[in-house]
Amino acid sequence: MSPVDPVLVFTADGCPHCRAVVGDFSARNVRFREINLSREPEQMARLRSLCWEHRLPVIVDHERVSIGFRGGSSSFGEVGLE
Repeated sequence: MSPVDPVLVFTADGCPHCRAVVGDFSARNVRFREINLSREPEQMARLRSLCWEHRLPVIVDHERVSIGFRGGSSSFGEVGLE
């Protein structure tokens, strides 16, 4: 990613923490690209290359990878990805 690339946000349907981060970033006009694993399961390999956790949301801000939002996260199992 170059400095002009948007932040990547890996999400899934049914994840309240994913919904919260997308809403927060949208409200603050943060430039981001949402990758919804429920709708784009082929992106799971990309996520796994970035982190080993099985929790969402995953936020990739250039070289920094964060799991969760405001202290909350959902397991892959909770959102039907496992």
